[in-house]
Amino acid sequence: MPPIYQVSTYKQDGVGGLRGGYEYSRSANPTRTALEQCLTALESGTRGLAFASGMAAEDCVLRTVCSPGDHVLVPDDAYGREPYRVVRPGVRGLGTEPRRGSRSRTVAAVRARLAARKSKLVWAETPTNPLLGIVDIRALAAAAHEAGALLVVDNTFASPYLQQPLMLGADVVVHSTTKYLGGHSDVVGGALVVTDAELARAPCLHPERHRGAWPARSTRG
Repeated sequence: MPPIYQVSTYKQDGVGGLRGGYEYSRSANPTRTALEQCLTALESGTRGLAFASGMAAEDCVLRTVCSPGDHVLVPDDAYGREPYRVVRPGVRGLGTEPRRGSRSRTVAAVRARLAARKSKLVWAETPTNPLLGIVDIRALAAAAHEAGALLVVDNTFASPYLQQPLMLGADVVVHSTTKYLGGHSDVVGGALVVTDAELARAPCLHPERHRGAWPARSTRG
């Protein structure tokens, strides 16, 4: 079992001489690295990031992907309307407009909205919590990509034990690790896992700039 590192700073080999790539726990922590590697492997992704909450993970991906003037297609049955709440007060302040009204399980409705107005990102949750709405991830990914949009799937409810959206064409997976990945209602956390190397190098997700040196890609054991 890897140890749990509950420290704020790490021993260095001289000024700027990081030992093992760790300097300060805000940028990188071996315990968090182990979690990120595990989640990346479980979701069959390229890179993963752990956050203090699911809302923090959602905020990060929206701010990374979206620019002023972009449109985001958000389902109206997502858990607690969290994506819409993040977009409206946060990213909307940067000029991004959320669009609601299509059930995440209705691919035809999503296609219609994508045809009506170009969107940068399509947000899905399947199954939805608590209504258990289901969407065909592969079909939704095809619709999003045909329209030039990215697909983000909230995989909190099913977890990678039951489905792996990245394997079905999604670009980003979001988790509130507070729930089924945590499993015991004793932690609060969030995570992102991406499959595209270019997206992983985006400013908000760039490891060398924001989280310390990124570990080698995880593989299934």
